[in-house]
Amino acid sequence: MNESIPLNWIWFTSAKGTVGIVRVQTYTGEIEYRIGAVDGFMEKMDVLQVVAWGARFPDAAGEALMGELA
Repeated sequence: MNESIPLNWIWFTSAKGTVGIVRVQTYTGEIEYRIGAVDGFMEKMDVLQVVAWGARFPDAAGEALMGELA
């Protein structure tokens, strides 16, 4: 199985769009964070888009932002 699994996510929305940060478990079992801009219309699709195409987000920053969610 070569899929990453979204575990938690957080959204930041403004008049110019929505950005999501997703905590991901990779297919090797590692935890990483990804960030990406999304449409903001369908949450499931937005999460999958960030997982697939988002840029790597620093682990320490992701852990600090998600706090108890992580």
